Amino acid sequence: MARTVGKIKDGDDWLVIFDENIKPLHVDIFTELFHEEGLVRMSFAAVTQHGDGAKKADVVVSLRMSEDLAFSLCRALRALQE
Repeated sequence: MARTVGKIKDGDDWLVIFDENIKPLHVDIFTELFHEEGLVRMSFAAVTQHGDGAKKADVVVSLRMSEDLAFSLCRALRALQE
């Protein structure tokens, strides 16, 4: 059951935020970062190691977003450094 956790402003609109209790994903590396025609594709992987010692990168999430959102994310991440 989804629960309402708040609201967020998107331009002139207010959006209701629903939380489905999605399990957080752990990522270690980028496996894709591509920008073309106003869209950005990003994929992330978690590095794991098998019993035989071989490491592998399991893609755990792939994101597709507008370049506006991607650059907004960049600015937000940069603000964390300040």
